[in-house]
Amino acid sequence: MLRTIRFTTLVVSLFAVTAAAKPAHFKWPPWLSIETPVNPFDASARGAICLVHAATHEGPPNISALSGTAEGLVSGARRSIPLKLEATSTPGVFAVRKQWPSEGAWVLRISLFSTTAIVALDRNDNVASVRIPTMLAEGRPIPRAVMARDIDSTLSVASAH
Repeated sequence: MLRTIRFTTLVVSLFAVTAAAKPAHFKWPPWLSIETPVNPFDASARGAICLVHAATHEGPPNISALSGTAEGLVSGARRSIPLKLEATSTPGVFAVRKQWPSEGAWVLRISLFSTTAIVALDRNDNVASVRIPTMLAEGRPIPRAVMARDIDSTLSVASAH
């Protein structure tokens, strides 16, 4: 009986050491990527300024998981317009169509849970740049909260061009 207890203790101890020695599975955060130019042959995306590819560890998210605003500087005044993203024929891909005035400089802020893409537009509403603010955690870049200064600095550069 004593031999069985020691063997059981040894097996349990080895299991605990083996489990602890395995690297922790990193569950990646939600991610966004912006596609431009948009394929003019895809009817569900035709006419969009850009496409948003949204991905989570669990699979493609629903449109309700995304949000967005157009942040503008028009005649020296800040404006914020909620964006309506549209589902396309591809799961996890959403179209952004123009919903802001032609005057001024504009930046799109598109979020999927804790991940936000800042999309700068040029004067012709073409995507000029895309940035997802990140920070390092355990040696990996992970999305960080977007601050007002992130939008302001991107908008300042966009309005200078």
